[in-house]
Amino acid sequence: MESRTVLGVPDAYELPAVPGLGFLKPDQSTLVRFKAAYVSGPPSGRQRVRRDGGGNLRGILPFTIAEVASLHSEDDIPEQQVTPEPQGEQASLLDLAVDRMIGHGIPAHQVWLPPLDVPDTLDQLMPDLTEHPELGLTSPHWRATGSMTIPIGIVDRPREQRRDTMTISLTGAGGHASVVGGPRTGKSTLLRTMVTSLALTTTPLESQFFILDFGGGTFAPMSSLPHVAGIGSRSEPDVVRRIVAEIKGVVDRREEYFRANGIDSIETYRSRRAAGRADDGWGDVFLVVDGWSTLRSDFDDLEMELQALAQRGLTFGMHLLVAGGRWADFRASMRDIFGTRLELRLGDPLDSEIDRKFAQLVPTGRPGRGIIAGKHHFLAALPRIDADPEASTLGDGVEGLIERTKSAWKGPRGPKLRLLPSTITLGEVREQAGDIAQDRRLLLGINELDLGPVGFDPDTEPHFLAFGDGQSGKSALLRLAVQEIVRTRSAKEAQIIAVDYRRSLLGEIPEEYQLDYLTSATQATPSMKDLADYLTNRLPGPDVTPDQLRSRSWWTGADAYVLVDDYDLVATQAGSPMHALVPLLAQAKDVGLHLIVTRRSGGASRAMYDPLIQTIRDLAMPGLLLSGSPDEGGLLGNLRPVPAPPGRGRLITRDRGVEVVQLAWTEPTV
Repeated sequence: MESRTVLGVPDAYELPAVPGLGFLKPDQSTLVRFKAAYVSGPPSGRQRVRRDGGGNLRGILPFTIAEVASLHSEDDIPEQQVTPEPQGEQASLLDLAVDRMIGHGIPAHQVWLPPLDVPDTLDQLMPDLTEHPELGLTSPHWRATGSMTIPIGIVDRPREQRRDTMTISLTGAGGHASVVGGPRTGKSTLLRTMVTSLALTTTPLESQFFILDFGGGTFAPMSSLPHVAGIGSRSEPDVVRRIVAEIKGVVDRREEYFRANGIDSIETYRSRRAAGRADDGWGDVFLVVDGWSTLRSDFDDLEMELQALAQRGLTFGMHLLVAGGRWADFRASMRDIFGTRLELRLGDPLDSEIDRKFAQLVPTGRPGRGIIAGKHHFLAALPRIDADPEASTLGDGVEGLIERTKSAWKGPRGPKLRLLPSTITLGEVREQAGDIAQDRRLLLGINELDLGPVGFDPDTEPHFLAFGDGQSGKSALLRLAVQEIVRTRSAKEAQIIAVDYRRSLLGEIPEEYQLDYLTSATQATPSMKDLADYLTNRLPGPDVTPDQLRSRSWWTGADAYVLVDDYDLVATQAGSPMHALVPLLAQAKDVGLHLIVTRRSGGASRAMYDPLIQTIRDLAMPGLLLSGSPDEGGLLGNLRPVPAPPGRGRLITRDRGVEVVQLAWTEPTV
């Protein structure tokens, strides 16, 4: 309201304007009496100014507008009435006070914060991102914290009425992390945030990432990130198995390296590596599995391998970062391994491992929202550094982060995944084997563990069994065995009998090594019976001395190598010519018998009861499982055939266990 001072009355006692009357215009005597009433004493209480019967003011301030207006007679009202302004258009005293106070003083503490629905980006969590000439694109503050402590989002703490940066530390017991949530809740995005946050706080030489991308290809753009060693998807089973084998090889070699160099823990290794006193070529190795349920369903044999690796991996700097749809996807022993647990919105809140009531409060339709072990809600950050919170442009943001990281890193790239080649020649395998003059093994190819040559020694493991579909490499295996026998043994030491109904080995066996070449049951039946009778005469009698038994010197002559291609054609309902050799299989080392058998994997589950195959399996001889259908069930141990490229298979031996190999290729003679 507008007011003015009258007769020097202080501003605190100004006479206000009265609506419809304008400013009060009392006569001079009234104002004098009003002033006298004011100066007679200080105002106190809520007394009102009143007019007695003689028209004099009585009392002291404060007073109301109505009371002041009542002091005037009708003569004081102007002749022309002023139309009052509508009450709704007038500004209240509170509005005026608020307008005057805006922008002055310290803001009040916010009790209720805005909704937790706009995610931060990594550049907002790492405002000091800079391009270092030696470290690349990095955050000096978060790098200085050490212990691989990284920011991944915002955590809400309502009791403290504040929000903090959510961090995780991937050292010690918290080195393995799990993210669990329902469909479309942001599991893959949170895993990518972890990977990129680590990439912004470590160099490609300090941390390497192997990624099993079963979540729909969200990690595909990250293949060019300097820190990423390799990515495998569901459609690349050979790459997936190669990644697991590579990590297993890193852990095994590092265990030997620690023992040889007196390193007691990964912390000691990190400090010595930073000082230049130790280096095995690898830093901290992270295996990222986006879709644990897919791993269990499509690669069930790898689950136990990863569990065994995780149990001893933290000691040697191997970390597991996984995402799953529910906690039940993990075995109980596997859940205990995860020291860092992040829970997004679950399909069924009753499955929560943190708190069922709090899990129900996680809002739906907000990817990245979840709860942590302290029963606090969090919102995961986006893996980008352009301060754009829009999910629709996340792909462009990730690519921008990768490009900037690549351009900032000037050092050498980290170790990359080495894949098994689709083909490798026998000459290349022999070259990798080094000095093969004293190596009496029959070389087969290279393994995926260290890409080194593999083979088997027929002197200690006389028999070999292989299963595979057509065009999987069975005949190539026998052709390879022939050349290796010729390389390692003379014609006086080895003679080859081929049972080859399809004539795939025709012309492959040198004449001086070929004892017999059988192409039908009519030929094979008497020949195998004669061979069995001949080898039976080599069985040690009662007059053989212990020294002769150890040196196998009670008989002379060449060992018999029987190569059988497509045993499913040889063994029919009428019988098998090879059954004549069954009684000698257990004593093969004493009589010089070696049997290499290949068979189609189709119908092999029924062939397991064949006396020849059953005896070889009972003797725990080496076996090779080439490409085939998983419907056949376990053929060698509990392993089922799986589709694979030609020459790719799983070799099962007693001393090395199961390893994926690529057979060496030799060109056929005919």
